[in-house]
Amino acid sequence: MPGLLTNLKIIGLKDPDGLSLDIPLIFVCMFNPDTFTIDHSVRYVNKQPPGNAGNDGTFEAITPKQFSLEFTIDATGVSSDLDIPPVPIPLQVLLFNKVTLDMNGDIHRPNYLIVQFGTFIRDCVLLSSKITYTLFDEFGIPLRAKINVTFKERVGSKLNQIAGMFSSPDLTHQKLVQESDILPLMVYNEYRNQDYYLQVARSNKLKNFRKLEAGITINLPPIV
Repeated sequence: MPGLLTNLKIIGLKDPDGLSLDIPLIFVCMFNPDTFTIDHSVRYVNKQPPGNAGNDGTFEAITPKQFSLEFTIDATGVSSDLDIPPVPIPLQVLLFNKVTLDMNGDIHRPNYLIVQFGTFIRDCVLLSSKITYTLFDEFGIPLRAKINVTFKERVGSKLNQIAGMFSSPDLTHQKLVQESDILPLMVYNEYRNQDYYLQVARSNKLKNFRKLEAGITINLPPIV
């Protein structure tokens, strides 16, 4: 099928680090996503004594990134110029669930996943999936469906750290510390990943990275 090599792929793995010799399960989407949404969230703790006015809360953490995709699967045959019969929708759904959702008896949980779409690649787990059937034949067998699926990236994943390097700066950046700055947030704003703050602290030889001195300059080097 044209463009198959560049289409969205969902890979199911038993080993979270991808080191297993087992052949992974792969679901290749017939069409690339109709929508692709990335969700960033910041968590604050609000400790408000009774009778007091509200407050902004205390920063607690930047939560793992979530991303959602909506794509179409089709069994009408109109989208293919290959001389092979289309794969029935129930079989496509069976494979999709086998890769993403079904319990893997060897690890007693659903598979760990790698999602790849163009230059976007993430090590993740499934949070939810929703299948909407949109076209049926005269016997009520589905011929087309939309799949909405949400994933959460895995914290500490080596693959995600490497993938994040593609959006990291090529040259060392310098930032002047302001009165309210905190290192994890500065690091997140630069690399879109706060997990690098210890590397930045070591690179700048900071003795107390929890309380930055206003007016100093922080070097933000390329992360390797």
